[in-house]
Amino acid sequence: MSTAVDKTTPDEVIKDLGGCGRYQVRLCVIIHLVKTVISFSSANLVIITSVPEWRCNDNVYNNGTFLEPSWNQTCLTMNGTECDSFSFEEETNTLVSEFKLICRNDFIPSTVNSIQLAGAMASNIILGHIADRLGRKPIFLISILFVLSSCLVGFFSVSLEMFAVSAFFTGFGYGGFFTTHYNLMSEYTPARWRGFVIGFPSYPLHQCLLSLIAWRIREWRYLLLMTSILGMPCFLAAYLIVPESFRWYIAHEKFDKAKEIVKSIAKFNRNYDFNTAVDLRRLDNQTKLRYSLLNLFQTRTLVKVTLFSALNWITLGVVVFGLLFGIQNLSGNLYLNIFLFSLTTIPSKAIATWLSNRIGRKKATHICFTVVGIAGLTGGVLQTLDVKFKDQLTTVLAIIANSSTSAAWGTVQTMTVELYPTVIRNIGFGMLSFIGGIGSVIGPQFVYLVDAPVTTALNEVSELPEGIEEEIAGVNGHI
Repeated sequence: MSTAVDKTTPDEVIKDLGGCGRYQVRLCVIIHLVKTVISFSSANLVIITSVPEWRCNDNVYNNGTFLEPSWNQTCLTMNGTECDSFSFEEETNTLVSEFKLICRNDFIPSTVNSIQLAGAMASNIILGHIADRLGRKPIFLISILFVLSSCLVGFFSVSLEMFAVSAFFTGFGYGGFFTTHYNLMSEYTPARWRGFVIGFPSYPLHQCLLSLIAWRIREWRYLLLMTSILGMPCFLAAYLIVPESFRWYIAHEKFDKAKEIVKSIAKFNRNYDFNTAVDLRRLDNQTKLRYSLLNLFQTRTLVKVTLFSALNWITLGVVVFGLLFGIQNLSGNLYLNIFLFSLTTIPSKAIATWLSNRIGRKKATHICFTVVGIAGLTGGVLQTLDVKFKDQLTTVLAIIANSSTSAAWGTVQTMTVELYPTVIRNIGFGMLSFIGGIGSVIGPQFVYLVDAPVTTALNEVSELPEGIEEEIAGVNGHI
């Protein structure tokens, strides 16, 4: 039996408990499964705010025939007046088709996306701070409740304002989840396994599943209802199985509760040689303190860590969410594009995880950012050229950039967790998530600005079939 050592550190306890044992595996599997509902709630807005094929009804009917090509998305009639009535393809019903968010209202979908991301941004700083005060698990559970209840409210939305409010609190919920779940996993695993448990590609796997489900469920309300219903067993599993962080108990001098968790880990890992009487006192003799954002700038080292990490996070926020919501504008099938974007992220995350353990988190992050830069620069140059297969090449480059930024998230998040002390880890992670949230709010707006051409019907008359122009002239003559 191991001998009790005075002031044993949490890392030594985890090592003596067997490192990444059965308990840690079960914990990480449950959290990644619970993450399904969070992934759905954050990614389904890409589908919900997508624009189905549509046309102006005012350009219809001359002997029951459309006066323009099918689904010609123009905001003006053939007379040059503003269109008052629209038709959308019946196969898919999105927020855009239900509330007619096109033409003058085409800015609303990207605004709704930014509102949801603003909710996540707010919760990162608020719930991250509270989690360091009250514990990881309460905020973890509250976040899940926010998501499932907000998605249910979204399902019953009768107005855009009601949906926007539900989107904000959905974002508030999943922001709190992302802030706490990495810490819950990493604080129970040894350093050599943290890159794997944090970088495990559960999010892209969930997105692949969501794209397949959404391909069959073409009704945006039912996607929200499905997410809400899925959240109920997820909440129950989290409540029954996921423990509070024993490191948090130790940092806040709740040693009896920490010892209970350590005993349960030893029992579940079948580590009968572990000395459950081990002393879990902290290494320092300082009294219990209250920590705040100011502690992130307490030393010169922490200032450097915070500032450079903030630059990484806001850059990733802009690029990742710009690419995510830019999927709607790529050529090809939306659901297939989401599936491919998510699928290609899985091997890139695996490679980044391997590299972070092999050459270090910092160098692995440098490689990911370099690939993103090359793909983005090549894609930008490509837009200025008139080349064959331009749309397909743009999609491929976007997939490469998306895979690399998603891989960079894992390495950056692992570094963030490891660089901050336990007592301010959630505050640091929450604050950096808030800064990344600023970038995520900006990302969809960049997509809207790029994809906001002025479309008219008049400049497309030349593309109409032969004889239609004469029919238009005849119709106009009778008006």
